[in-house]
Amino acid sequence: MQKAIININGQIFTSEEAKVSVFDRGYLYGDSLYEAVRSYQGEFFLLDEHLRRLEKSAQLCRMALGQSLSVYRNEIHRTFQIFRAQPKNSKAEASVRIIVSRGTGKIGFGLSCLLSSTQYTIIMQPIEPPSPEKIRKGMKIRITERLRNDRRALDPAMKSGNYLNSLLACLEANSEGYDDAILCNAEGHVTEGTTFNIFYVRRNILATPPLDIGILDGITRRRIIQIAEDLRIPCREVRFPKERLYEADEVFLSSSIREMVPITQVDSVKIGNGTQGPWTKKLHEAYRNFTQRKST
Repeated sequence: MQKAIININGQIFTSEEAKVSVFDRGYLYGDSLYEAVRSYQGEFFLLDEHLRRLEKSAQLCRMALGQSLSVYRNEIHRTFQIFRAQPKNSKAEASVRIIVSRGTGKIGFGLSCLLSSTQYTIIMQPIEPPSPEKIRKGMKIRITERLRNDRRALDPAMKSGNYLNSLLACLEANSEGYDDAILCNAEGHVTEGTTFNIFYVRRNILATPPLDIGILDGITRRRIIQIAEDLRIPCREVRFPKERLYEADEVFLSSSIREMVPITQVDSVKIGNGTQGPWTKKLHEAYRNFTQRKST
């Protein structure tokens, strides 16, 4: 079991001690939300943006948060202090996942079954970023036959704990020897990966799927678009079929924990020269510089 500090509704536990009720709706129905954040220089990067997105997700899934965002913020900082108090973690950077379930109660979907307000869990552990070798070699990604959830069924803009769609896509890709998966929609347009947004570079133009296709409004994605604008790199938010990735000079993923990782193979097609491309490297360096300035 991973060594972590766990905060459950304000109480601190070790990995071995932490327990969640079997009547928690997150466990019973995947009726939960989450955010994942990492620290730089001892500060959680863009934490307030993550918490505002959590609040938006709650609105999308009709969840009334029983705690204020300031409670989550304060408990994350308190948990980090306890994390850093451990000798092995005194200078370590951390990743944190905050999970909010609708609550606990009787089995049944109706709100009348709830016997508590929202329950929260904060899982904090040392960050494990991709290694330099992983960055150099990149990832092999499968475009799975499994479709992304339609936003009219389960809106991907809501960062929920109901991840079976993505989990199955990842397992299918893994079974064929790939590191992870990308999902398309019913019209055949690329949407996003299982836990990440997608970008590609073609003829010095950066492209990524638009939000209205039904994807998560990634916070790292936002920053990359902003950085591209600052660097005067043309960036387009457009719908495109999977073949555009095959034809790309570079492809990379973005996420809060992994930042930017090159994708050097899509299905059986090698991308570029099979290593991190120059635009990906340039954008990643600029993103890293941004994190050092904005870790508040």
